[in-house]
Amino acid sequence: MPHNVLLFGETGSGKSSVVNMLAGREVARTSSGAAGCTFRSEPFGINIGGTNFVVHDTAGLDEGDQGRVPKSTAIVQLYSLMKRLDDGVSLLIFVMKAPRIKDSYAKNWALFNDVICRSKVPISIVVTGLEQEDDMDSWWNSNQDHFRRNGMYPVARACITAIKGKLRRSGTYVLQEEYDESRDKVQKLIKSSYLEHPWKMELIQWYSEVIYATTVTTGWCGRTSEKKDYVRTIEGAVDTMKSKCGMSEEEANKLAGMLEKV
Repeated sequence: MPHNVLLFGETGSGKSSVVNMLAGREVARTSSGAAGCTFRSEPFGINIGGTNFVVHDTAGLDEGDQGRVPKSTAIVQLYSLMKRLDDGVSLLIFVMKAPRIKDSYAKNWALFNDVICRSKVPISIVVTGLEQEDDMDSWWNSNQDHFRRNGMYPVARACITAIKGKLRRSGTYVLQEEYDESRDKVQKLIKSSYLEHPWKMELIQWYSEVIYATTVTTGWCGRTSEKKDYVRTIEGAVDTMKSKCGMSEEEANKLAGMLEKV
């Protein structure tokens, strides 16, 4: 049984380029129009060290700019994909483009790690756009504290370039060596961090539930009385979206309503 690997991140982060790099051909495509972007994903299989994987690209988690899938719609698409995967999910890969580190990264991370997957699926990070660095890995050493401060603890990371650069007259690409090295890094990341026993989507409790202990006593003439004592409150996913994902109550309730219908 192949293991499902899902890539997520914002549009322009290099997700599709990473997918195509792993596949060795163009398999991840998007089509844009005036009203937005209709996302299409072609999952493809790869074998790394004798283990079979199926890699899925996903719509960009943006803020609904023209020509892109609105953020809530992209979240619903990714959630729906995870729910449809009968074999479960073995790894999530968050793809981002250096050098800018956006506040939205931590919010998107929390949504999938804390709310949807309940911290049961490993998440790795692939940082693209580092082709100008003498040592691509040094970028992480300089910036890892930012991720830690925002509660982002990847099980593995790869600092790469997802482009080959210009084609030389000799027929080779300027960044071919760095590109090949980057492909090896991502393959090693997948192989080292996937779940051998995939996680399958669980029922999410969207709203808080108050737990009471009920005591029934019998009095004169067989009359009974019931007493409820507060025990605890189970936090719902909507509360987590507000506290960790920076959503307003209206935004969290709206998104929860959309996801409940999937």
